[in-house]
Amino acid sequence: MSQQMDLFSYFGGNFADPSESKLESANKSEPVEHSAESSAAVTEAEGGAGVAASDNNRNSSENPSFSAKKPWERRERRKKQDECEDTCEDACDEERSGGSEEEDLDDDERDALADDPEVDEAAADRAELAGEQAKADGKSLVKAGSNEAAKKEEKKPVFNHATYICYAGNNFSITKFFPNDDLAKLDLEAIRKRLEKDFPELSKQRTKMDWDEKKNIIIPIVTGGKKGSYLIDGIKGFFFRSKDLFENKQPINILAARDGYYEVRENPIGVFVSKAPVVEGLEPCQEGFKMKLPKIPQSLITQLISFFADYSEKNVEVMGVFYWDSANGRYILDVPFQNVTKVSIDPHYGDFPHFIKVAEIHSHNTMAAKFSRTDDEDELGTMLYGVIGKICRGHSVVYFDLQTRAGVAGRFIPIHPDVWIEGDYIPGTLNNRVEYSAYPEEWHDRVRIVEREVYIQ
Repeated sequence: MSQQMDLFSYFGGNFADPSESKLESANKSEPVEHSAESSAAVTEAEGGAGVAASDNNRNSSENPSFSAKKPWERRERRKKQDECEDTCEDACDEERSGGSEEEDLDDDERDALADDPEVDEAAADRAELAGEQAKADGKSLVKAGSNEAAKKEEKKPVFNHATYICYAGNNFSITKFFPNDDLAKLDLEAIRKRLEKDFPELSKQRTKMDWDEKKNIIIPIVTGGKKGSYLIDGIKGFFFRSKDLFENKQPINILAARDGYYEVRENPIGVFVSKAPVVEGLEPCQEGFKMKLPKIPQSLITQLISFFADYSEKNVEVMGVFYWDSANGRYILDVPFQNVTKVSIDPHYGDFPHFIKVAEIHSHNTMAAKFSRTDDEDELGTMLYGVIGKICRGHSVVYFDLQTRAGVAGRFIPIHPDVWIEGDYIPGTLNNRVEYSAYPEEWHDRVRIVEREVYIQ
């Protein structure tokens, strides 16, 4: 498996670290060795007013040879070189002057040469220098990259009644979209246009049509953007991969990285990569949560808080879990089997495969209603969470404080309780109260109070 490259690797590495001293970097660089020739140029420059320029184009006037010898010519040349070095030059001169080239060829080689069209080598040299290629007749020229050359390389798909289109988890026979008489005239773009009527996401800018000739199937692939995994907007490019950025650089480039967005610009001075706190051109956004299910009924919340109040008097934490029964359109409140202490809960969740787990709420008995570090480490689901603390039970009323939040794979969005819980509750106060309510007695059978283990080091 190849090692994944980062942005700096694509640009050749050797980027300066912002925290690295430029003076230290200069001291680490290796001394430059000067040849005698270059030293002489420097000496001459020091003695006069001129400045020596770098000789980057020293060999620019030296043209490589594009002439290609035929196999039998190369064979003859090697044979003569083996016989005598001195006579080689004479033999070559004789070949160039039109000597009998085919005298030493056998019958098979003569037949092969007879079948080969004669190529105008001078014209071929000129064509290769001009970026053209010779046709099979050796005379006509085709511009490299021209439509005619491309047509020869690209094989036109041929469709029939056994061709299938594989998309959106379905296999559609092509005859569901086109009559048999039209199949011979179709190309991939015509098929995409027809599919776009039923699948609007298959637009020309977003779709690549893949043709598997062996399996006789067409696979439309939605690339997800105008340019695939990146988007070009004027002079600005938005990229998700360093490779795409390097291969499709724009004057201004935005790269989405693990820790945010980076702006990348390149000019004759160098490549500049800086973190972008604000990316112009992207839409503003903010954290938030919208409840799609009904709010959790106040009757169930009242039962759970009453249960918490009883165990608060025992100075331990307990918890309850809310599930959504979509078949019957109602909430289920479950108290799982749990080992509890004053500061911890070890739950063993029930098995409800057909229910949606919506929320977990646990108590902090007489302690503050604040999510602890342990809560942050344990609450990793994408769901809702609540903590109820400062619980105080009166004759028929329970007072408490509460905090609620939405969890997103270990990250949290603080939200007000009235977003997903029925009732008028205010976080951060002790004025929240409910009437004490009876709850299922079997909940007590699911709670086991244990002494907190003490580890002796």
